[in-house]
Amino acid sequence: MPKDTTSTVITSNLRASFDMHRARFLDNPFPLYADRMDNLSKLDRMIAQNKEALITAINSDFGCRSRTETILAEIVNCHGSVHYARKHLRRWMRPRRRRTSFWSLPAKTYRLAQPLGVVGIMSPWNYALHLAVAPLASALAAGNCAMLCMSEETPTLTALMTDLIAQTFPADQVSVVLAGPETSPEFASLPFDHLLFTGSTRVGKLIAAAAAQNLTPVTLELGGKSPAIVAQDYSVAEAAARIAWGKTLNAGQTCVAPDYVFVPKGNEQEFVDAALAKFTASYSSMNDPDLTAIVSERFFVRMQAMLEEARQGGATILQPDGMTATDTNGVYKIPLTIVLDAPDDCELMQEEIFGPILPVKTYTDLSAVVRYINAHDRPLALYCFTHARDTIQMFQRETVSGTFGVNETVVQYVQEDLAFGGVGASGQGAYHGPEGFDTFSHLKSVFEQRSIGSHTGIKLLHPPYGRLASFILKLMKG
Repeated sequence: MPKDTTSTVITSNLRASFDMHRARFLDNPFPLYADRMDNLSKLDRMIAQNKEALITAINSDFGCRSRTETILAEIVNCHGSVHYARKHLRRWMRPRRRRTSFWSLPAKTYRLAQPLGVVGIMSPWNYALHLAVAPLASALAAGNCAMLCMSEETPTLTALMTDLIAQTFPADQVSVVLAGPETSPEFASLPFDHLLFTGSTRVGKLIAAAAAQNLTPVTLELGGKSPAIVAQDYSVAEAAARIAWGKTLNAGQTCVAPDYVFVPKGNEQEFVDAALAKFTASYSSMNDPDLTAIVSERFFVRMQAMLEEARQGGATILQPDGMTATDTNGVYKIPLTIVLDAPDDCELMQEEIFGPILPVKTYTDLSAVVRYINAHDRPLALYCFTHARDTIQMFQRETVSGTFGVNETVVQYVQEDLAFGGVGASGQGAYHGPEGFDTFSHLKSVFEQRSIGSHTGIKLLHPPYGRLASFILKLMKG
């Protein structure tokens, strides 16, 4: 089929699906609390009753995905997102009282969380299940219909989710489409009432441009180079172990994984030894089923090329003894790889790595670290390892990042009550917590006059203006 014909068909099908969702929403533009709770319960049961099938599908797409990591990062977090929404939904739906101007009394003012309509959710491949379900839970809690666009890098899971969603929800309430070079731009171009995209900064710019044609508000959850800093007062070995865990979880294919690390000058070898020791203590071999694979050959080749470029630029590449990158029957694995003296202009230091490769830089003055971070794009996460309150406050106040972690990595993402989002090149907007509900709601400002007589409220200032109006204006400092 010619490309232009294919594109026309995709556009037509997506638009027809969108119109169905829109019609359903207009039939019930403010779902009741009980209906929303029921939708969340159905989503929760869908995950629970199909847990093994979901784990198997994710493992198939990765070639090898640690079962424990899938349960921890996907299954548990999906339930957490749904349970959190159910627990707080009644409070979120209540009108939010605001202070009324004295001169407008006896009126009352408040903000009412109103469903937006039809929302689009574009999820990535690295945590394909959770990054579809978590925003979907927020969208359903807010009373919306939703269309999911799931990554072509995880076709098995996307096919399964397409079936499960179709069995759980009416086709005009929640639906799933498979992303692709032609589908994704068309999906982003639909006139959604809100669009949430999770992925790379490069693609995020394209999505935002497509959505702008309809003035669709967007939430962009992107990435970038998230730094970790080990202060001089903190145990280098302890920091190395914690950073190595965050860097190798899901083979480093995590948007908030530490991307590079600053250590005090002279302590780099201690850091390297401790980080590699943590890796070898965690994984018995490259065939360990708990060692998650790189999702595809394309990303595996990219990382190998990044390492080679750095090596040719004078960098030192360090890996655990006896462990190197492997390609076994299409299963791609890379051990934790430390890079010393990587040139600042190499791709490894310019682009988000999204794999278990960790460049190490040294410093003698923390203020120079702050200047280095501020000279680059604002990261999605920044991690500081220190016991000193003044050091924590320095990085909190003098750098800008989407999230900030002290003495731990990655874990801030799974705090259900903590908003998650980026800033600048790492994203815009946020969800999780009450912010997730608000992201998919219109907080309508309401002024409600409650007159107790015919001559109260602003009516006192209606023309014809006379002495009473002049007197009131003087009282109002007019």
